[in-house]
Amino acid sequence: MLSSVSIVLGVAFIAGTFMMTDSINQVFDHSYARAAENVDAAVQPSDAAKQRLAAQPGVTVLTPEVLNAVRRVDGVAAVAGRLKAPAPMRDADGQVMTTDGIAGSALAIPDDVALSGGTVVEGAPPHRPGEAVVDKDTVAERHLRIGQDVQVVAHDQRVRRFRLVGVMEFGVDNRANGYTVVGLRPDVALSVTGHTGYDQIDVRAASGVSQAQLTDRIRAVLGPSADLSVLTGQQYTRATLLHRAKIAGNLPQILLVFSVTALLVAAFVIYNTFTILVTQRMRQLALLRCVGATRNQVFVSTLLEAAVVGLLASVAGLFAGIGIAAGLRSVVGALSTAVVPAGGVVVHSTTVVAALTAGMVVTVAAAAVPARAATTVAPISAVSQQPDTTASRGRIGASRLWAAIVLGITGIAVIVIGTRSTDLYAGIKVIGAGCATVFLAVLAIGPVVVGPLTRVLGWLPAKVLGTPAKLAAANARRNPRRTATTMAALSVGVMLMSLFTVIQDSALVTQSQWIESHNPYDYSVDPLAGSDQSVPFSVAAELRRRPELAHVAAVDGTKTDVNGRPSDVGAVESSAYGTLFRPNVRSGSLTDFTAGTVAVSNELAATLHLELGDTVKVATPRAGTVTARLTLIYQVYTGHGIDWFDVLLPRDDFLRGFAPAGDSQVRILAREGVNIVDSRTAVQDVVSALHLLHIGSLAEKKSDLSSSARSTLTLFTVMLAMAIVIAVLGIANTLSLSAVERSRESALLRALGLSRGGMMKMLWVEAVLTALLGTLIGLLLGVSFAGAFEQLIGHSQGGAVLSVPIAKLVAYALIATGASLCAALLPGSRAARASVVTALADA
Repeated sequence: MLSSVSIVLGVAFIAGTFMMTDSINQVFDHSYARAAENVDAAVQPSDAAKQRLAAQPGVTVLTPEVLNAVRRVDGVAAVAGRLKAPAPMRDADGQVMTTDGIAGSALAIPDDVALSGGTVVEGAPPHRPGEAVVDKDTVAERHLRIGQDVQVVAHDQRVRRFRLVGVMEFGVDNRANGYTVVGLRPDVALSVTGHTGYDQIDVRAASGVSQAQLTDRIRAVLGPSADLSVLTGQQYTRATLLHRAKIAGNLPQILLVFSVTALLVAAFVIYNTFTILVTQRMRQLALLRCVGATRNQVFVSTLLEAAVVGLLASVAGLFAGIGIAAGLRSVVGALSTAVVPAGGVVVHSTTVVAALTAGMVVTVAAAAVPARAATTVAPISAVSQQPDTTASRGRIGASRLWAAIVLGITGIAVIVIGTRSTDLYAGIKVIGAGCATVFLAVLAIGPVVVGPLTRVLGWLPAKVLGTPAKLAAANARRNPRRTATTMAALSVGVMLMSLFTVIQDSALVTQSQWIESHNPYDYSVDPLAGSDQSVPFSVAAELRRRPELAHVAAVDGTKTDVNGRPSDVGAVESSAYGTLFRPNVRSGSLTDFTAGTVAVSNELAATLHLELGDTVKVATPRAGTVTARLTLIYQVYTGHGIDWFDVLLPRDDFLRGFAPAGDSQVRILAREGVNIVDSRTAVQDVVSALHLLHIGSLAEKKSDLSSSARSTLTLFTVMLAMAIVIAVLGIANTLSLSAVERSRESALLRALGLSRGGMMKMLWVEAVLTALLGTLIGLLLGVSFAGAFEQLIGHSQGGAVLSVPIAKLVAYALIATGASLCAALLPGSRAARASVVTALADA
């Protein structure tokens, strides 16, 4: 029964993952398709125009003049300029509204609301310049009401007031990106955002005009242009669905990995179950052989039994997957930044087939070895008075030992090779392969080490609990293969849990140390996330005049082509060298980083095969292609929370080539001896009037990194808990079947004076010993593997700190052991209540 539950849980996890993913995709697909359903033709900037104007936010080729030209096309019933641009709202306290730190947007709402991509759910759309609508989520969260004034921060930092006349629903479009959305008249939206035109022009055809006819007429009026692209409504809908963001990101793949892990653990439970069942049925199998059953018939019958169990459990798991899908949506929504929209659970035929196939294949494959063992039962065993349970134990041959040694040495060698890789992602794959090989070695060596380890772990319980604990240790040793398989199921979950925990903790420590060592700052002034603003140059100048602040440095950045490859290019004031900017120099020197030179990251240098002295070409909008000599290669820290650029130019060269409207960021160090309140107040005094700027701090950055890491770890822990639960059920299942298998021997122990309490203690201690074996091996492997990954990070990224959170790992061990003890309560109680006379009579 418990083995079936293991398959149910594993299949439910896989089915739930597929169902959740399909449900989310359907909601997003429907929402994005709905936004395009009333569009018969769409005019968009061409890819070439988008690339050319990428460095000029707010500038577009779809000007109001183009919109008017399209409006005059014969066969056009309605036309609308679609615009979505940064324009956050302010609350009643004058604070800018953000969602997950992202600034809100303004949308152009045309007279034909059907072309707006949204639906008015209350009130009316804006008809006058002083009217606005707001998305329903913001209205609910901020308790807004129709008729009140709402404040919107324009691109020039001025606050504009509008009367709220309606509430609109935009599907998942705005919430998927964390936006608050205010809808305005098209001309007002252009004025508020500062944009020169629209993102797209949507057209609805007059009656009797086909989409193809309409697009042909629009192309004829606009004329041939490399800057414009005209699509039919169907083409636009397909393009929208094809290119829509995968909001769930890699989450489905991550959940699927955990699902496979749960099924792997379930396979261990199934293997143990059928091994025990074959042992208990030895006389029945022998009788079948006596009456003419062939070995092949015995093998097939055992596999058919496994297939039936797998099918029934998989069907139950499929239905349970519906509940799991809903639970996963709640867990993911609570513990991650992934957006999980509401909606029903979608069950596709592919999900049904995949779930049933996975459950049956795992069950039958796990039962194959025990089924093969069933064919070796001799007919003479039918006359035995008691099943020969020693047959299932066998001897631990030298071949197993040599296989474990070869696998272990090979795995360790592969891991060592992986730690020396300079490519982080390639190294992760190599180390992963090595870790899998080492785990196979542990599986092979498990039956060999069970005896010695059980003696060591059983010493203290034997001293405290006496005879029951000694018997429990002997029971664990008597069938080392069974014990090894049971502990392996638990060790998988504990190993992965400890691996993720150590890596996350190490990443946090490494991030903190690297930021303080190479990019230290107390405060930063940044544009609000989601806005296309920059920090005015005057901000850095004003901050330098504040006596509470010791160092102020402007940071500039943009994206452009470097040697033909799109790259992040930046600059920092030279006064920041050694204070706010301390690069980890791989080759070259900061003193050589002067006008006419360039510095690149080690990653870009490797990608473009650059060496010191090479010529680097940087495309700029004002100075054309700038040629610079490479004088410095510095280390970057991919994935460690330290944001920097692929390429650095001297700041004067950067300003000359890109002529930005302002800085990308300003970083600040407070003067020594100035308390945190006075230094932050000094920054706020300068920035408070600029509504589209945000004051950050190093402490906040560390807190954000820590919060993100904790959320990720919690999500992984919850997912891996399923594997732990299945493993614990496996321990309970093994103990229950073992108690039945040892019924005669248990009766003899009771007859010799072992009390019911002693019988229960014996099974409890046996469960605890098995759990301790699996937990300790899992912790040892998890920490060791995490250490290998940290070595790789240190070698490829320029430094890493291995941090082992002892308290958390001890907590994992206690939880796993406690759960195993609870799992042994029912088998222990049943064994203790068994009648001595009946057990001896049935034996």
